[in-house]
Amino acid sequence: MRIAMIAPVWIPVPPDGYGGIERVLKLLVDELVKRGEEVTLFAAGPSRTLAQQVIFMDEAPTEHMGETLFDAYHVGQAFRLIASGPFDVVHDHSGFLGPAFAGLLPQPVVHTLHGPFTRDTRMFYSAFRDDCYYVAISRRQRDSHQDLNYLGVVPNAVDVEEHGFCDRKEDYLVCVSRICEAKGTEHAVHLARRSGCRLVLAGKIDPGRDREYFEQKVKPYLDGEKVVYLGEVSQEEKVRLVSRARAFLFPIQWEEPFGLVMAEALACGTPVLTTRWGAAPEVVEHGVTGFLAETPEGLLEYIDRIDEIDPKECRRSAEERFSPRAMADGYMEIYTKALEAHRSRLRPARARPA
Repeated sequence: MRIAMIAPVWIPVPPDGYGGIERVLKLLVDELVKRGEEVTLFAAGPSRTLAQQVIFMDEAPTEHMGETLFDAYHVGQAFRLIASGPFDVVHDHSGFLGPAFAGLLPQPVVHTLHGPFTRDTRMFYSAFRDDCYYVAISRRQRDSHQDLNYLGVVPNAVDVEEHGFCDRKEDYLVCVSRICEAKGTEHAVHLARRSGCRLVLAGKIDPGRDREYFEQKVKPYLDGEKVVYLGEVSQEEKVRLVSRARAFLFPIQWEEPFGLVMAEALACGTPVLTTRWGAAPEVVEHGVTGFLAETPEGLLEYIDRIDEIDPKECRRSAEERFSPRAMADGYMEIYTKALEAHRSRLRPARARPA
């Protein structure tokens, strides 16, 4: 199958640091190529995958993230080449421009939804509900806006080889994520302090509101011993921290559409303690690979029960549900459905007999 894969323009594939979509795209593209599929990746350079790559910008415009001009420059040129190219299906991850102009392409366009729905995004996607074929990354995400032309749900994958299994745990909890109110960073700090456990925090802090949140709600409790903040760490350091932790503490406070860091923790054999927001109950099996609670305070009792969770079960769950193989299987099925549905649309209706 000849697949045109459109990445967001903002970050190379894979990312050097932050970049969940780009990390998932790397895994998907490489797995498809290994299977013999012909994949052309439209991404900003310098990206490193097994696919053929088309680059319109030699350097990713990360500092201009969100500015329409760069997004339109990337997606517009990709669509122009794809329209006249030998592609069977288009898989778009770029954002809003993909669905807006999908109806202009002769090929079927599969669009993966990577973010949560809001009032504004519901309005947008409803306007283009039939222009492409939608894929949700969790059932919770799909069910929060059902009025779209869905072909299925395909969970994100993690690099299960990179996130090596470790059952020799050290005596600390870890929370590696963007430092912000939605991720529940302050709740992780207070839970650790109340339980007497050591907590290691790591992750980026965006300027503005997130920086203010850190200064007011998190920094006052950092003591360099019981509560430690390491800043934004490399992927290698992140894996080391998560794999050796007793548990991954993640008291989220928003409609997390998937939660890649939770799947990464499971791949390392590290149980996850999280709240029942968004897709968390689809990633974490309560009492098997971690614990779920209605509120951050509800997680306190489960910190004392971490040893009930078998690290091998965490790893098994990640391998079965969140491996590149499982994700590629899901998308190959989606591509086949999209091609058949698209042919049905193009097939002329049979004339009724007189």
